[in-house]
Amino acid sequence: MHGNIGLARARGGTSLLARAAYALDRQRLAAVALLTLLLSLRALVSPALLDFLSPGEVALAWLEHFVELAVIAAALLAAFAVLEEVLPVGMALRLAVMCALLLGLSVVLAVLLHAYYSGGFERLPPALRMLADSLRWGLPAVFLALIADVHHRALQADSAAHTAELARAQLEHGESEQQLALLQAQLEPHFLFNMLANVRRLYQTRPQAGVDAIGSLMRYLRVALPQLRSRRASLGEEIALARAYLDLFQVRMGAQLGFVIEVDAELEGAEFPPMLLVTLVENAIKHGLDPAGGGMVEVRARRRRDLLEVTVLDDGVGFGAAASSGTGVGLVNVRRQLVARYQGRAALTLAAREPRGAKVTIAIPLRRVQVVARNTAAGSPAQEPC
Repeated sequence: MHGNIGLARARGGTSLLARAAYALDRQRLAAVALLTLLLSLRALVSPALLDFLSPGEVALAWLEHFVELAVIAAALLAAFAVLEEVLPVGMALRLAVMCALLLGLSVVLAVLLHAYYSGGFERLPPALRMLADSLRWGLPAVFLALIADVHHRALQADSAAHTAELARAQLEHGESEQQLALLQAQLEPHFLFNMLANVRRLYQTRPQAGVDAIGSLMRYLRVALPQLRSRRASLGEEIALARAYLDLFQVRMGAQLGFVIEVDAELEGAEFPPMLLVTLVENAIKHGLDPAGGGMVEVRARRRRDLLEVTVLDDGVGFGAAASSGTGVGLVNVRRQLVARYQGRAALTLAAREPRGAKVTIAIPLRRVQVVARNTAAGSPAQEPC
């Protein structure tokens, strides 16, 4: 991948020779050197060689043969580098043309080499001998050209797959962000309409309780409004929101509603999705305590290894006796938000309590969130592991 990037930059240069020289990277030089060495060793396989020549003469003859092959290999490699730059990338039969030109060059090199050793072009060996030598030198060059083409195509396919994966990840991230925004937008009017309906009911039946409810509603909105558009919040903020919500309903229900909140101070700075805890509290009141005529709501948070577990318990009618069995809009949205935010690393569990009631637990990865002031232009809060 990095080689392709460098090659693309080199092609932006001004000199064809400079670009061709850049194409002669270490991998190609090493492959050609190794192949040249293997071809030169072919001259040493004769078992009777040492019967006519001394070891020193054998070594000198091999070195001379190796130098000859190295010159031919260098010429073919340089020609390949130049052809790779000259031939257009989208050219039809580009690889076939390159291989044909390399074979043609190997024939020219064979003729020149034999003419040099024969003392002229008049004493060249038979055509079949010339053709055999040309193929012996040209076919490895063609083979390396094929390997280079396959390697180039593989890098292109890998780059295209990487680009497609990045685009898919960006699309999924955008869809996840949009889904979270839609879910939170669905929760906001859901809460507000329920509260306003409760306040109106109190004014109709108990005016003073309605006045108290307005005060509690104002306190609730003072806590809730900064979080309605936030994508991240701390557990401490969500606990404050749940407490304000329970205070509001305690005005309406009086002694029929009691609540207990138990959270370790060290967990208040942990990240927790906005609006989810108050959704569970509302669900406990609406589907548990209201049908039972009142009861107790408990909110507890604890750390279990690298997870944050937040539990809402009630002693209401339980899942089986509730009209919607606790599977209404609230819990559906909670599940969807957990999936969208944590991709399978969070869980929502429902359980029945004895002798009656329900227990709902959210378990998410434990991370600390540094919450910035809501009225500043700072971005999303920074996160760090707890």
